[in-house]
Amino acid sequence: MHFFFNRFSFTEPAGYHGKQGGSTDVKRSHVKFLRMKISPWLLLLLALICASLAGCISSQHGDLLEEARALQQDGELSQALAKYDEAIALNANNSAAWAGRGEVLHLMGRDDDALSSYNQSLSIDPASVQHWIRVGDILAGMGHNEEAFFAYDHAIRLDQNATMAWNGVGEVWAREGRYKDSAAAFSMVLRINDTYSPAAKSLGDVLIELNEFDQALRSYEYALNISPTYGEAALAKGDLLSKFGKYQEALDAYQYAFKYMPTNTVLLYHMASVQTATGNYRDAIATYDRAIAVDPRNATFWAYKSYLLNNLGQFNESLAVAETAIALDPKNSVAWNNKGFSYNSLGRFDEAVNAYSSAIAASPGNVAALTNRGFAYLNLGNYTAAITDLDRAISLEPGFSSAWAYRGQAYLRQGKYEDAIRDAGRAVELDPRNTYGWSTQGSALLQKGQFKEAATSFDRALALNPTSLDLLLNKGYALMAAKDYKGAIDAYDKVLSLDPRNTAAWGYKVSALQGLGRGHEAVLITDRELKNDPGNQTLLIRKAYALAAMQRPSEAMLIYNRILAGDPTNIEVLLWKAILQFSIGDYLGAISTYDTVLELNPRTTEAYVYRGVALYRVGEYRKSLDTYDYLITLDPRISMAWTNRGYALIKLGRIQDAIRSFDRALELYPGNSDARYGRIEAIRVMWPSYNPSWDR
Repeated sequence: MHFFFNRFSFTEPAGYHGKQGGSTDVKRSHVKFLRMKISPWLLLLLALICASLAGCISSQHGDLLEEARALQQDGELSQALAKYDEAIALNANNSAAWAGRGEVLHLMGRDDDALSSYNQSLSIDPASVQHWIRVGDILAGMGHNEEAFFAYDHAIRLDQNATMAWNGVGEVWAREGRYKDSAAAFSMVLRINDTYSPAAKSLGDVLIELNEFDQALRSYEYALNISPTYGEAALAKGDLLSKFGKYQEALDAYQYAFKYMPTNTVLLYHMASVQTATGNYRDAIATYDRAIAVDPRNATFWAYKSYLLNNLGQFNESLAVAETAIALDPKNSVAWNNKGFSYNSLGRFDEAVNAYSSAIAASPGNVAALTNRGFAYLNLGNYTAAITDLDRAISLEPGFSSAWAYRGQAYLRQGKYEDAIRDAGRAVELDPRNTYGWSTQGSALLQKGQFKEAATSFDRALALNPTSLDLLLNKGYALMAAKDYKGAIDAYDKVLSLDPRNTAAWGYKVSALQGLGRGHEAVLITDRELKNDPGNQTLLIRKAYALAAMQRPSEAMLIYNRILAGDPTNIEVLLWKAILQFSIGDYLGAISTYDTVLELNPRTTEAYVYRGVALYRVGEYRKSLDTYDYLITLDPRISMAWTNRGYALIKLGRIQDAIRSFDRALELYPGNSDARYGRIEAIRVMWPSYNPSWDR
C-alpha cells in the first residue's frame, strides 16, 4: 500500500541561553567593524589558547553526558537532568545533551518540556532520525496522533528504512481506526526487518479489526516463530482462538504464554474465562487464585471466583468470597449478583432479594440481577414482584431465555396457563437447551389437560437432564393422566433405579399398576424382593403402601408397626403410618403420630399440615388454628396452610379473618381451588352483611 506523506516543518525552538540561529539561510546583517592592527604573534597565541580551551570544554562536556546517562540508567532522574543542564550550559549547541534532557523529562512525566528539549535538539541536528522518532513516540503517548505521524514521516523521509518510524506510523493509524493503512505500515516494518516480532503481533491485531482472522492468526504465529518467548503474541493468539470457540487451542496458547508471563493478570483472567466456558470450574478457580496472589485487591477476580464456587454448589464458600469482592468494591454488581445466587440456593430468599437489589442499584441495567431477583420473588410467592422484574429484564434484553422461562413459571403459579405456555415456548425457542423452560411448558400443558404434549415437553427437558427425579415424576404423572400406564411405569422405574427410597415414585407406580388392573403385582414384586432381603425397610414400606392402596389397611399397619418396633424414630415410616391412620378415619391416632414426628423434628412441615386437618376433623378448631399459625411462622409461603387456617377461622366465627386467609392462599397459588371454595363459603356465611371492603 502506498503512503502519501505531507510535508511537516517544525518551528525552530528558543535556545537554552537565548535565541539561537535557526534558518540555514540566515540573512546577513550590516555590521560595522572597528579596524585595528593585530600582531601575528598575538594571533598565534590566541589560537593556541582557544585550542586548549576547546579541548578542555569538549572533554568536560563528554564526561557530563556520561554521568547524566549513568544517573538516568540508575533512575536518578533529577540528578541526571541537572547534569544535562550543566552540559548545555557549557555548550548550548550540543544536540545530544538536549535530546538526553528531553528523554529524562519524558521519564519524569513532563512531556511538554520534553518536546521542547527534543525540538531544540532537532533545530541543531535536524537530520537525526532517532530524535524525530522519539518526538513521534512522545506525541503519540500524549494522544496527538496527527502530530506524531508527521514526526515519524520526517524520520522516514530522512531514512526510508527507519524501522521504528514505520512501526510508529502503524500504531498511530491503528489508534485512528485506519486499519488498512496501519497494516501496510506494519508490513513495511517486516519488509525492512523481518525479525522484529512486535510488528508481526501488531499486524495481527489490526488484521482482526479488518476481519482477516486467518491472516491474523498467521501473524501471531510468525511473531512466535521469530521470538518463541513472546508471551504477548501467545496471549493474542489465545484470544483469537477463544473468540471462535476453539477453547482447547486457546488454552494451549494461554498455557504457552503463562510460561513467560506467569504474573500477567490479563492473561490469567482470559485463561480463567475460557476454563469457565468449558466447565473446568476447579481449574478456573486455581487460575483466579494465581491472579489474586498477584493483585489481591482486584474485586473482579474475587467476584468471578464466587461465581465459580456457586457453579460447584459451594454456596457458603461463594458467599464469603463475594463478600471479599464487595468489601474491595461496594458497587461490584457481579459480586452482589453472585451473593444473591448463593442465598437463593441456600433457600434464604429474603436475603437473596436484598443482594440482588444491591446489584441492581450498582448497575440498573443488570439483566442477570433483575432476572435472578425475579426468581427469588418467585420462591417467596411474590409473583407480582417477580413478573415486574422479569418484564424489565425482557424489555432490556428480549433474547434472554432465562427471563422468559422464569416469567412463564410465575404465570404458571398464578394459574395463567396460556401465558405460561407462551413464555416457556419463547424461552426454549431462544435456547433449546433451557431445561427450566421445557419443564415449565410441560407443567402448564399438564394443567391444561394436554397430557401427551406435556409428556413430550418433559422428554425434551429430560434429554438435557436425564437424571432429574422431578422431571421423571412429572413425565410419569402426565403419561398416567393420558392413560399410558406402561409409559408411566417406565418413568417411575427410572426414578426408583436412581433413588430406591423414593416413596412418591413407588406410590405412583402402584397407581399405574392399578390402572392396568394389576395392582396386586405391587405386593408380589415386593414379596419376591423381600425373600432375598427380609429386613429391607424400603421394600417393607413399598409393600405397606401397596397393601393400603388395595384397601388392606390392617396388613399395612402391621408392617409399619413392625418397622417402628425396631426403629421408633423413623420419621418417614411415622409419616406413612399417620397418613394411613388419617385415611381410615383414625384422626386421634394420626394426631398422636404427628406429635411424635414433631417431637423428633419440630420443622416437619407435612406433620403440621395434616395434624391441623386431623384436629379440624375432631372439632378442635382452636388447636387446628394454632397449628397453622405456628406453621406460617416457620414458612409463610405454604398456600395450603393459609387455606386450612381459613376453614378453622370460619368454624371459630372469624369470617373476615378467614376471607383474608383465603386471599393470601390464592396470592401464593391462584390455582388453589380449596381456597377459592372456602372464600365463597365464608362470604355465603356472612351474606347479606358481607362488605367487600372488609377484605382489605
